[in-house]
Amino acid sequence: IGCNYTNKLWEWADGSAVDYEPREGYHPDLNGACTTGSAWYLTSNGFWNREANSSFYFTAQVFCTVQLHQPTGDGCETFDDDNEDGECYQVRGNAQTWQDAQTTCRNLGASVASIHNSQENAFIRRLAASAGAVNGIYIGATSSGNTFSWIDGSPWDYKNFYPGFPITGKGECLAMDTLSNSGEWMNMDCGSRLGVACAKTAEPRHTCTSGPWKEGEIMYTPGYPYDASEPCDYFLSVSAGKKVRVEVLLLEANACCDHLILVDDVLGGNLVANLTGEISNQYYTTESSNFMRVSWVPNGGVNVRGAMVS
Repeated sequence: IGCNYTNKLWEWADGSAVDYEPREGYHPDLNGACTTGSAWYLTSNGFWNREANSSFYFTAQVFCTVQLHQPTGDGCETFDDDNEDGECYQVRGNAQTWQDAQTTCRNLGASVASIHNSQENAFIRRLAASAGAVNGIYIGATSSGNTFSWIDGSPWDYKNFYPGFPITGKGECLAMDTLSNSGEWMNMDCGSRLGVACAKTAEPRHTCTSGPWKEGEIMYTPGYPYDASEPCDYFLSVSAGKKVRVEVLLLEANACCDHLILVDDVLGGNLVANLTGEISNQYYTTESSNFMRVSWVPNGGVNVRGAMVS
């Protein structure tokens, strides 16, 4: 917690408002105008305390947070998807050499893009224009003489050279002219400073596996614990005359939006439980049926793990 010098209000280090009050209590200065030279810390009993003496030193544990990226349905996350080839693309417009361009793509979990048809070529050129990379971008091929090949090992089954290119002695790296709409290719010196088109294969969507499930097996919501956005139904059964009992080992859901719903039987049965928020090691049993339907119903599933049920 720090002091906003403009409005004299306490705020979190990320600039957001201090809009939560711990039930364990807090130093009353939190309700007043903020001052500099203060250190706020969490005591062992959950109380928020303040030390205003700038010469006071102590050691404490530090807990860090990061905003998780919500996976997209196309499996491309922060990359762009052209909806046709299962590939994800991203253009970086900052000027860099060929060697630096390869490093940039590797750091993104990708490689410099190979191009295999006119649609891919046009899609990458449009991305470059959107990114402001209108002075050319590297694409993922190099030459031996005037014979080019893709560095990812994919077949050389498409080309779109500018008339008169490749030019012998001009360079062994391949670039796209992004100033024109045609996105034609030119061979360039590998020390030229250009943007780069990166590509990676789309991640497969997390799939729902309804079962059958055996006693003692652990069921996870699709994507657990990194992605809780995919809904799923689980149908559980035991021998006739018995009842189904499940243990919710862990549930982490947004109380506003996400629910784990347990129903007696598979259709038309009574509600056993409608769960949300954070739950661990809780048991639930059907009232009369030897079937139970367990439904994970997220409305976004943002920044939560989902459920683990046995």
